[in-house]
Amino acid sequence: MTTISTSTEHPAVAARSTIVIAAAWLGTLLLSKLPLVIARDLLGSDIPWITPAWIVTAVLLIAAASVWPVLKPLRAYFAIMGVIILAPLIIRPLITRSSIWNGLIEGQHQIIGVLGDRVLLIVDTLIVLAALFLMGIKRRQAFLAVGNLRAPVGGAGSTAKKRRLSWSVLGTAISISLAGLFFLFLVSQNPAVLSNIAAAFPWIPLILLSAGFNAFGEEAQFRAAPLATLLPAVGPQHAIWLTSLWFGLGHYYGGFPSGPFGLVYSGGLALLLGKAMLDTRGLGWSWIMHVSIDTVIYIFMAATAV
Repeated sequence: MTTISTSTEHPAVAARSTIVIAAAWLGTLLLSKLPLVIARDLLGSDIPWITPAWIVTAVLLIAAASVWPVLKPLRAYFAIMGVIILAPLIIRPLITRSSIWNGLIEGQHQIIGVLGDRVLLIVDTLIVLAALFLMGIKRRQAFLAVGNLRAPVGGAGSTAKKRRLSWSVLGTAISISLAGLFFLFLVSQNPAVLSNIAAAFPWIPLILLSAGFNAFGEEAQFRAAPLATLLPAVGPQHAIWLTSLWFGLGHYYGGFPSGPFGLVYSGGLALLLGKAMLDTRGLGWSWIMHVSIDTVIYIFMAATAV
């Protein structure tokens, strides 16, 4: 007896998928800096209470996902997004207000301050990862592994017979290219810094440590954690685009670079890093590529510090 298969999705299943995807996009945009961008750049106003608004929105989204079965696949995602918003408010204030911390950071070289900020980011990241594990997400599900650094670009599921490009090749090329391009960009913004670049050399160990901390914190907290909870709900394509747009909007204010260029640059970079994470099933290459950029940034910061 021959079984005839069909790829046509049942209408009810398709409708549920559409609702989940639409809710994921709406929730992500509400929990991003898009409301701030609209208020400040389009309306000439501000939202000083944006953090409480994000927290309330996350709670309402979690409640909606708990009440309506159709939205249940998004409950873990909305929960981890809420934790990401709350994390800096839990332990960070206790650390930064302590006399010990202020004695270590205040009045020190700018790179010392950068390293201090990156340590705080790691603290926030550990809170997010702890919440992720409490939700039942396993370490490898959360991409908390080096991953297969030689994985083919496009993932292991492709059936193409021809030899495909490996992330060992592409990742190396992109890391070097990104560092070089960002170096040229920073030089174009401040050509005089080249005459003082030697001032950064004594700070190279702390620069590399800061870059490593920052890359791990941002990749684990802002990419791996949301992806781990979003993938089962909306699939890889929407998961990557959602997390990348959210990451790009996060750099619109206070990022480097910032503004519209920061949105496009950081969002595009997030697409690349997210793709590497999914293909290799780990954060190895996304961490390496991120470190290459941050190292250049911190070298320039050390060279221009007074």
